[in-house]
This record gives sequence, structure tokens and C-alpha cells, in this order.
Amino acid sequence: MRTLLVFLTLSTTFASAADVEVTAAQKSGWATYATELQKKVDSVNTTCGAKLTASYDKSTYLTFDPIQDRTQSACQAAVGTLTSVCATEPGKAAVRKLSKATCAFSTTGTGVSVNGGELVIKIDPAKSAIVGKAAGSYSWSSALGEVL
Repeated sequence: MRTLLVFLTLSTTFASAADVEVTAAQKSGWATYATELQKKVDSVNTTCGAKLTASYDKSTYLTFDPIQDRTQSACQAAVGTLTSVCATEPGKAAVRKLSKATCAFSTTGTGVSVNGGELVIKIDPAKSAIVGKAAGSYSWSSALGEVL
């Protein structure tokens, strides 16, 4: 009995990112997130003439409770804002250079960066104010304008 108790304690203590898609509720939550994010991507691709894909980097989530998590709305908002970036020809050209958008859980702030053709959207639920290169208040539009 002691061995079992120690094993259960250790397996609970060392939860891995893989543990975020174990329960039916978690699987359903991720599926819903993916479906809603795809709607934003479809809108971006139609409006901008882009070939963007998007996903969540599940490896950055140490835990996931689809009822408690609030990162999906920020991710969808950031991706959805790309449609307004396409209002100008330079904006449209910048969005067309992107091949992928990845939303990642963060504990170092909320913001965006571009790595090659990948837009990385970091979402920190504890620090939801969007940060950019300069001090001050940012919107997704202004933060995207800095990196695209």
C-alpha cells in the first residue's frame, strides 16, 4: 500500500504537458478551441489571401481545465486582428508572409513575436496587458503592427 501511495504522489507531482489532454473534458475543450480558432484563420485567409494555419502549443500548458482557462479568447482575438491588418496593401503583404500562428501559454507576459513565417502569440493569464517593444498600452493591432 505504501508503494502505491508513493507512486500516486510522485505521478501527481510530476505532471507533464501531456496531462493536458487526458480527460474527456480536456479533449473536448481542445477540440472546441481548435474549431473556434479555425474560424478566425478562415476569415484571415479569405480577407488577406493568405495560407495561414494556427494551433495551440499544448506543450506550454502545465495544466488545462477548459472551464477555467481563459487563453483561448486572447488567442482568437490576436489571430482575428490579422484581418484588420490586411486593410492596407503593406499589411496584406505582411500577413501573407506568415504561414503559421501558434498560441502559447506564458508566465512572462502577453504579446506577439515573429520567428521566420511563424507568428507566436504568448498569453499570460496573470499578466493580460499586451506588451510591445516600447513602454505603454498595446492592443493586438498595435502589437502586430510592430512585428509584421
